[in-house]
Amino acid sequence: MMSTHLAILPLDIIDTLTARLNQENRPPGHATRFLRLPHPRTGVASLFFIHDQHAPDDTTKKSSILEVQAISPTNARTWFIGEEVVADGKLIVMTPMDPMFLLVYLLRVPQARDGSKGNFRPMQDIIEEVSTTIADASEKIAQKDPSLNVSADDIISFLSLDFVQSSIKRVCDVKAITDEITVYRYSHDVVLENLKSKVGRLSDPRVAEISRTLVRSLAKDGLMDDGKEELLELGRIKLACELLSQYLPRDILQELIASYDLSKLDAHVKTVRDEELALLAVAPDTRKRAKSVAAGDKNQKRKKDTKATASADGNAADEGDKKKKKDAKSSHGVEKLKKANVAGMSKLSTFFTKKAG
Repeated sequence: MMSTHLAILPLDIIDTLTARLNQENRPPGHATRFLRLPHPRTGVASLFFIHDQHAPDDTTKKSSILEVQAISPTNARTWFIGEEVVADGKLIVMTPMDPMFLLVYLLRVPQARDGSKGNFRPMQDIIEEVSTTIADASEKIAQKDPSLNVSADDIISFLSLDFVQSSIKRVCDVKAITDEITVYRYSHDVVLENLKSKVGRLSDPRVAEISRTLVRSLAKDGLMDDGKEELLELGRIKLACELLSQYLPRDILQELIASYDLSKLDAHVKTVRDEELALLAVAPDTRKRAKSVAAGDKNQKRKKDTKATASADGNAADEGDKKKKKDAKSSHGVEKLKKANVAGMSKLSTFFTKKAG
């Protein structure tokens, strides 16, 4: 029984997959394909999905490649879909990727280690060397973890796809020897030129400011303020480079960033960060002073409360004494006896003395 996973896909791919599932006797070429290829940034084996979107008449098709990622929660989770319980709480996300990024990683493999440009060669020869080199290196790693294995067949399948072949000119110098023979050579200059074209498109305000996250990032550095148009443009360029950094080896990313003069932006951002650090340094002292003032106010209040309590107690004591004195007054009968005439009467003590012989 196949396991069930929850995935997020672009709408056009969902429509295509739904149509395929509902289509009877679909040709073998319409089958969905997953390939395991080195990630263009890290080189780690990653999963990719090849999507072929056929026209209604089935005579033409549009192909693309999507990166497959699994978002795993820290704690175990479960999905509830209708009446079904999916035990695997991961979320599968598939996002389109320009095949150029994969080509940059793969076609650099045959490059000479001395930094020379190398020779022009037929693409078939390049494919064979790339697939063999990567598959051999991957086989050693896969002994510990089979999921890290990248097969030569997957690399050959990817590099042989029509839409990938048409992207090779964005990574290589191309030379036509004859009408039937064309040779290729990986070119760092061609790659950098096409990456800068991507940066130009991504840094366009109509594109860059669609994302609220990017706008917040620009605003955080104070680049959205009036009078900072030049810095804002540089900020968009840097953000575009950071977006591309998810798909580029570190050395190529550094060269791409170095191709722009971002010194004014770097100085501005440094000033902003220094001001933030200064505020953070002052904040603890401010909090201490606030605590000290609060403690002083509290002590002062406590003293006032103590005095008020003592005063209230003293007043209560005085009132009590007065009340006691008032209560100690003789009753009405006693007062009458005090006024009675006792002349000639014997004292009470005489009744308790001995009579004389």
